[in-house]
Amino acid sequence: MSYKQKLTRKAAFGAGLFCLFLPAAALAGAYLLSAHGSGTVGVERAVMASAGYGRGNCAHCHEMHASLAGDEPAPAGGAASPYALFAGSLDPAVKPYTESSNFCFYCHNSTGSAQQVTNRDYSATFGGGGLASGPQSIMAAFNQASYHNLGDIKTFVNNSSAYLWFSDSSNPCDGCHNPHLAKRNWVSIPANSAISKPSSHFSLWGEASPQLMSSYSYEAPYLTWQSTYVSAYREPDGGSTTDGSKTPDYVGFCTDCHSSTNTIWSTTLNRNLRVINWAVGGEKHGGLARDNSPANFRQPYLTAAGSKGNFVFSCLDCHEPHGSSNIMLLRRRVNGAELSGAIGNVNALGPLCSRCHTGGMESIHHTVANAPYPNPVQCAGCHGGQPSSNPVPCGNCHFHGSNDSWLLTKGRTPTYRKTF
Repeated sequence: MSYKQKLTRKAAFGAGLFCLFLPAAALAGAYLLSAHGSGTVGVERAVMASAGYGRGNCAHCHEMHASLAGDEPAPAGGAASPYALFAGSLDPAVKPYTESSNFCFYCHNSTGSAQQVTNRDYSATFGGGGLASGPQSIMAAFNQASYHNLGDIKTFVNNSSAYLWFSDSSNPCDGCHNPHLAKRNWVSIPANSAISKPSSHFSLWGEASPQLMSSYSYEAPYLTWQSTYVSAYREPDGGSTTDGSKTPDYVGFCTDCHSSTNTIWSTTLNRNLRVINWAVGGEKHGGLARDNSPANFRQPYLTAAGSKGNFVFSCLDCHEPHGSSNIMLLRRRVNGAELSGAIGNVNALGPLCSRCHTGGMESIHHTVANAPYPNPVQCAGCHGGQPSSNPVPCGNCHFHGSNDSWLLTKGRTPTYRKTF
């Protein structure tokens, strides 16, 4: 489908939606249940509240007239914005993002001029991290070392024939959230989803089975670290649910875009993102059957491996959805504890891997049962020296869609086993 054909289909699709949703009552109930429409915690722009508009009223975001009592309401002035919003979006290709970069940042910003909203990262909200640590707003999360590039999101979703509802003037945040449906989800209650799949924008994702991680062979990581297996203290709420029935199916959600078929350009990385195949036969942390001994697993996976032949991880077990102080949106806290150090490049993944694996790199690669290289003949053939002084960089082998074919560059024979 050409871009012109897509625009034609979008126009027809949008016209149909306008007619379908013109009677606002059709969405009134859903909006009133949303985080923005709530009468107790919903949107409330100070200038509109002072004019008598109740919390959650549409006028806190949308301006149906050019002025209020003769003046344009704060915080934005100037020309009219798409969808009658009080401001537009710039969505620059690279950070730093400012309040005016994206309409949502006028509120989801600890110093927001329309409304100040505290939003902590996944590591704090559902991973057991301290509430005072990490970013305190969505805008702050996006301004970290790695982030979901808003400009790239807008380009990808707008140019894809799979997301006909999205237009040139749509906000990239809408790719994952429907602002009229998203609920407040700061505790783990599946019926309070804040997300909508890009391909299903007009419904929430992850509120009930089968849109939960319990649809897979899933083991919830610890929210608070325990050296021995216990069913309590699990993500996302510190309770005893271990099977993922309180966690949205982030695999199905994220692979709506990050699939094995979509090509997604990253401006920040200056390359296409690696493809991800989390299905059966794909990657080890996904549906591919486990091919190594669980002897080097940390709890809770060590004990759980006795009853589960495989583990399918949630994308958010390792990644933040908005941004991170580590590269590749890697979480700062995994499986019940903070990482031992920051991760600044792909050759230093140890602090992440060691949250679920034990024994050290030499043990994992050479001495555990079913190790991939159980009898190395010459260390220098791969390491260029003693392993302790010159280890093989993690990034040579470990990334989405990877195996150990890097060994060919050293004249060695790879196992071609998946390495992630």
